[in-house]
Amino acid sequence: MNLNNTDIVILAGGLGKRLQALTQGQQKVLAKIDGKPFIALLIEFIASQGGQRFIVCTSHGAEAVERTLADTFPKLDIVFSREEEPLGTGGAIKQAAALVCSPRFLAMNGDCFCVIDYGQLIARHVSRKAAATIAVTRLDDAREYGTIETGPDGRIEAFKEKSASAEMLSRSASADRQPRYLINTGTYCLNKDVFNLAKTPQKFSIEYDFFPRLVGKGFWSFEVANKFVDIGTPERYQWAQEHLKEFRA
Repeated sequence: MNLNNTDIVILAGGLGKRLQALTQGQQKVLAKIDGKPFIALLIEFIASQGGQRFIVCTSHGAEAVERTLADTFPKLDIVFSREEEPLGTGGAIKQAAALVCSPRFLAMNGDCFCVIDYGQLIARHVSRKAAATIAVTRLDDAREYGTIETGPDGRIEAFKEKSASAEMLSRSASADRQPRYLINTGTYCLNKDVFNLAKTPQKFSIEYDFFPRLVGKGFWSFEVANKFVDIGTPERYQWAQEHLKEFRA
């Protein structure tokens, strides 16, 4: 399926505390990859697959993000959903969903990148009549992430928060085993009315407060084989500098 009739919501308001030594307080999605803001790289990749309408969730550093994207992409339809106060990942997406014009939308973290065929993700979501679909990938060492358990058909059955996963994986490593765990890539396909499935406060985390409550309610995974890039720490940011070269204009 083409993206020209699917809105894309991008989270771009986090404080990025772990990256502040490099960003010096600047919004982390504006951290440069060879002179180009990371979020610009992400939007270019989505647009290359047909993405046309973007809703960018802003909070910390909102003015700089909005100005940068307006200047960089004058021909794209980009609107902004600014938080008056931090709403968490779930609250920000829920607020942005009110601006969505399509029956379903993609939502993703603006500081993450994974090579995904978004058309296939949407097509799988639609064919399964899903309410929500998470793009997932596998890591041998997922101690820095929460993990996801799925059934043989791809239905999501459980979430393991990061602290629980770290303890489990530590025990696995001590037994000289290297299991491969499914992790959330930070990319979702959601029905516009998905937040009607569970009552939420104004401020909440989509990963910890909302997704676990969707289990058993049309919640699916979409597995991708490509490596997941997260620039949330200085080490990951440096890794991205080297490994995203092929996507730089």
